[in-house]
Amino acid sequence: MHRTTVVRRVTLSGLAAAGLVAFGATSAMAHVTITPSTTAAGATAVLRLEVPHGCEESATTALSVRIPEEVTDVTASGTDRWAVDQATDSLTWTTEEPLPDAERAEVEFSVRLPDDAGTTLVFPVVQRCVEGEAAWTEVAEHEEGHDALERPAPVVVVTPGGSPLITYGAAGALAAGVLAGGAVLLRRRRRP
Repeated sequence: MHRTTVVRRVTLSGLAAAGLVAFGATSAMAHVTITPSTTAAGATAVLRLEVPHGCEESATTALSVRIPEEVTDVTASGTDRWAVDQATDSLTWTTEEPLPDAERAEVEFSVRLPDDAGTTLVFPVVQRCVEGEAAWTEVAEHEEGHDALERPAPVVVVTPGGSPLITYGAAGALAAGVLAGGAVLLRRRRRP
């Protein structure tokens, strides 16, 4: 077998795998997500709540997130589009200009994370729309089952101070990038 054929097969296999991983990451990105600026125990984290679409093609009018008991010092602010109402155990953003189904919504709030590394924080979200709502409240019994849920609640796992951050969806996107980068390097190597 010629070296060119081997490289072509490796490159094609890598691209196919990258495509499958990217497809998995894309489907995970269709869920409501919360991305923390840090997951370090005891730290203050800025949490970015992202909603990638409406409810069955209906425009989004409100986002409500329930705050876990384990977090403290919750603060939130509105944006040009979203007004925020803060209760003891929840935050609700509302808009008078419904967000079209094809557009993404993003709001932020900050919390102080608990001191215990390994704590799993669940942030159930209810997305209200002009017609209907989507409750992103499902929780898997085991971490492996999270991706199989239809409407998973966003989850943040508290890590020891200074630990790297990997969240559901982010791991898939990272793997896709690594595979795609490897394919590019193999392709460059074969050029004279």
